Amino acid sequence: MGKEFLKLKADERKSYAVILLVGLGITIALGINTWQERKLTNGYELLKNDQEEGDYEEHLIARVGEEKIPLAVLVKERALTEKEAKEEILKAREMLPAYLMGENESLKNVTTDLNFITRVPDTYVEVQWVERGSEFFSYDGEIKEDLELLEMVELKVSAILSCQGISEDYETTITLMPKSLKVSEALLNQIEKQQEEKPENEVLILPDTYEGKTVTWKKVPDYTFLWIFVLTVLSVLLLKLGQKRDVEEEKKKRQERLEREYAQIVSKFTMLLSAGLSVRNAWERIVLLYRRKEDTQNIVFQELNWGLMQMQKGVPELEVYEVFGIRTGLVHYKKMMAIFISDRKRGSVNLLDAMNQEMLLAWEEKKRKTRQHGEKIGTKLLIPMMGMLGIVFVIILVPAFLSFEL
Repeated sequence: MGKEFLKLKADERKSYAVILLVGLGITIALGINTWQERKLTNGYELLKNDQEEGDYEEHLIARVGEEKIPLAVLVKERALTEKEAKEEILKAREMLPAYLMGENESLKNVTTDLNFITRVPDTYVEVQWVERGSEFFSYDGEIKEDLELLEMVELKVSAILSCQGISEDYETTITLMPKSLKVSEALLNQIEKQQEEKPENEVLILPDTYEGKTVTWKKVPDYTFLWIFVLTVLSVLLLKLGQKRDVEEEKKKRQERLEREYAQIVSKFTMLLSAGLSVRNAWERIVLLYRRKEDTQNIVFQELNWGLMQMQKGVPELEVYEVFGIRTGLVHYKKMMAIFISDRKRGSVNLLDAMNQEMLLAWEEKKRKTRQHGEKIGTKLLIPMMGMLGIVFVIILVPAFLSFEL
C-alpha cells in the first residue's frame, strides 16, 4: 500500500492526503462530540437540559434479566424552582423599563414609540400588558398618527409578569410630551398652508420669517454637469487602461506562442541545415511549409515571413537576424539568431553542432514547461474537487448534527 502511494504523482498524493486528513479530522470531531453528548450517568440517571434548551430524545437499551429492550425516552427540560422563578421576575422587573422606553431618553420624556415587549430578553419571564394607554398608543407601542398634543400627559401602564405559574403585577408612569416640529417641518407646513389658502396665485411666496428670525432662500445648485465631466474623464481613463491591458495581454499571448513553437522551429532549421541547405534557404523552406499548411495567421510564420521579405528586399542577413531576435523579444530566438550571425562571420564549421545542442536544450525546456503547466492545472482542479468534497461532507454531517440536537 505504501509503495503504491509513493508511485502516485505529487498532485495526486496531495489530493489523497488532504481527503484523508479531512475525513480523519471529521471522524475525530464526531467521536469527541458523541462522547460529550453522553447524558446517561451512573447507569440510571439522564441529565435534563436547562431552560430554553428544549426536550430531547435519548435512545437506550433496558436490560431486564437476560432480555434487552430498546426504548426511546423523551427527557423534558428542567423546570425552575419557585425561588429561581421569583429571582427571574425580579430581574425582569429591573430590566423592563429600559426595553419599554424604546428610543426615548426616559419614561419621563416620551416623544416617540414605546416598545411593549411580550418577553423580557435574557430571562424566562413573559409579559402580558393590561393597560398600555390605548388612547395614545397602538397595540405594539407606536404613537398614533393623528395624535396632536398641546401639553404633556401622564399616564400609567401596567402588566403582569409571569414565570412558570408565578405571577406579579408591574406598574409604571410615563410622561408623554408634545412632539416639537423640526424647523424644516415647520417651514414646509407654512408653505403647504399658503398653497391651500391661495391655490389661484401664479407664484408661491416662501416664508421670510420663522419665530422672529429672518429666512433667506436660494436654489440648490445642480452639479449634474460636473458629474458628467467626471464620468467622461473616468471613462477615457478606463478605456485607456483597458486598451493598455489588451495590448499587454496580446503581447503575452504572442510570446507564449513563440515560446511554445521554438523547439519545433529549431528542429526544422537543424534538419534542413543537416541536409546541406544554407540558413537563408532553410528559412525560405520553413516559410513555404507554413504557407502550404495555410497557417498564415501563426505568429511564428508572420515573424519568419517578415525576415524573409527583408532579405528579398536586399537587407543584409546579419541585420535581419539581429532585428528578428529583437522583434521576438525572447532569449531563445536571440540565441538562435546569435548562432546564425556567428556562422556568417566565422564560417559554418560548428553550426550543426551548435544547432543540435540548442535543439536538445529547447526540447528539454519544452518538456519542463509542459510539466509545470500540467501541475498548475492539477492545482486549480484541486479547489473545485475540495469544494465538492465539502458539499458531500455537509450532506452527510448536517443530518447527523441535527439528530444529536434532537
